[in-house]
Amino acid sequence: MRFEFDKKDWDSLQEGEKNCFLLTNGLGGYSSLSIIGAAARGDHALFMSAKRAPNVRMHLVTNIFEKLVIDGVEHILTSQRMKDGNDYTGYRYLEKFVYDDFDDAAPAWTFQADGVTIVKRIVTAHDENVAALKYEIKNPAGKKVTLELTPLLRLTSKKEIFDASQKLPQFDEMELLHVATNAELCMHEPALFGEMYFSQDERDGREEYGNVFMNHEIKAQIPDKSDIYVIFSTHADTEQDAGKIFDRLVQARGERREQLVNQAGLSSALGKQLLLSADAYVVRRDSTNGKSIIAGYPFFEDWGRDTMIALAGATMVTGRFAECKSILRTFAKYVKNGLLPNLFPEGGENPMYNSADAPLLFVNSVYEYMEYAKDDAFKDEILPVLKQIMDAYQNGTDYHIKMDSDGLIMAGAGLEQLTWMDVRVGDFLPTPRHGKPVEINAYWYSALMVMHKLTQDKAYQELADKVKDSFQEKFWNEGAQCLKDVLSGGKDENQIRCNQIWALTMPFTMLPADREALVIRKVKDELYTTVGLRTLAKADPDFHSIYIGPMEERDRAYHQGTVWAFPLGGYYRACIRYAQRCNDTAERERLQTELKSGFEALGTWLREGCVAQIAEIYDGDVPTVSRGCFAQAWSVAELLRAVYDYEKMQDL
Repeated sequence: MRFEFDKKDWDSLQEGEKNCFLLTNGLGGYSSLSIIGAAARGDHALFMSAKRAPNVRMHLVTNIFEKLVIDGVEHILTSQRMKDGNDYTGYRYLEKFVYDDFDDAAPAWTFQADGVTIVKRIVTAHDENVAALKYEIKNPAGKKVTLELTPLLRLTSKKEIFDASQKLPQFDEMELLHVATNAELCMHEPALFGEMYFSQDERDGREEYGNVFMNHEIKAQIPDKSDIYVIFSTHADTEQDAGKIFDRLVQARGERREQLVNQAGLSSALGKQLLLSADAYVVRRDSTNGKSIIAGYPFFEDWGRDTMIALAGATMVTGRFAECKSILRTFAKYVKNGLLPNLFPEGGENPMYNSADAPLLFVNSVYEYMEYAKDDAFKDEILPVLKQIMDAYQNGTDYHIKMDSDGLIMAGAGLEQLTWMDVRVGDFLPTPRHGKPVEINAYWYSALMVMHKLTQDKAYQELADKVKDSFQEKFWNEGAQCLKDVLSGGKDENQIRCNQIWALTMPFTMLPADREALVIRKVKDELYTTVGLRTLAKADPDFHSIYIGPMEERDRAYHQGTVWAFPLGGYYRACIRYAQRCNDTAERERLQTELKSGFEALGTWLREGCVAQIAEIYDGDVPTVSRGCFAQAWSVAELLRAVYDYEKMQDL
């Protein structure tokens, strides 16, 4: 999809900071700045390298200070808000910004200053720590023009040293920034740039200021036209021709995207865009020598729960079966006491296993992978791991996870946080879900049916039947005509939350069609927005309308009404499933119309926040702007999966 922005999108510096772009490298590194080229967050960086994929990052180059001198008059093209108020307003020269995943592998900014046109492009390498820029400059009047580029190198600790004799900034003994250019590179004594103001971080209660330093400049005299290249990398490239490096990266990025689109077979523009957006999250993990899925940018890691939720959308419906199998194998190696690591080990750290949902999602993901990839042979390899998980849940394992006498799974005690909706503020859990959470038991039933399908062991079928009877009896809220959120005996039991939607989307489900219809209607009436589902109904006394402020205040709102994008994918998939089994023609047509309208609305949200991405969360009352992590794996992947299912339904 083509996303084009112009001056009406940055009538002020503040407006221009609200949206950003993201280019990733398959290692956890990235390039991301606002659409006007400003750093509006401390995590914005022109070149964020992955020192150890995918989580150990090194912020190397924040931005480039760009100065165009025309007949002795300086024109600053850089935009940046500063702590002292002496802001740089280069956006005034910016005519347009274009991000087009389909036809152009490199986002482009077009500047006009006193008859001189500059088109700037940025591209990142895949599986390499490389960011490359190209400045296409046209000077038709033959004026005396000089382009001066000063890389702004992020000062992140006092331990960093700068080795001017190397003509390169050295950050530590493991990380050296290499610069290649076809222009003149001039070294100078390291100097601080000044404290930058990060408005998007202040909004979310994070550190709002940060400094950068400078130790070299890149200069070029511009005749009637010229192309200037700047390459940043963490390794010395044997090919020192900066122009060739840039062209090679653009070609490789274009070929990769074409291959991904052809491999997936999606037909709609929305589907193709989401699959290209989802590619940002499939990364290499050095510690396991396999693939993983990073939860989001700019500051999340790869977590077991997030990976299992995003896996189908990011790899299965896109035909990336080898990578999917690698991810499943990676997690299988770390199963312990029937639990999946929710956080992988880094260095000397031990894995964290505090997730009641990830292991059951893993069982279901294995089954879905085998169905999508037609890989029946994988069963013999993975079945011992699946049995270990199922035995642990049936007999009891860590974190008070165990099957109760009614066949349902209970989990959690004290301050334990075991589902996606748990968050802790000191010694307080705003949304405690100890007891029997609805989605955990939906996953459990489906996992039992998966095991029966794979083993033909009648014991799994018999237990599944018991779980189904208990679930239908105990989770149905007759008064609200929907599912209870958690069987706990507390007030939270009957709160109307989005978790019930997954009881309708697993490979094997328990509800009869009439109750499925009621759940869909309740979710639509109480929780639905065009960008996600509310985590709590607005009428609930615990509802928080906005997610903003210091971390403690944000955490109290995190699951108390805040809109999350990824459950919307589940809602759409539930609608698609129900529409396919519904005998009421009018109801089926109504659902299809609603789905079409919903998917059309996503185009607007892909333009907001991080271009071509869907964020983690949005405000619960009336979502208008993205919050939290600006690009989230499960948000994109679950919506992609829904679009895939919708296209398949249309083909029937």
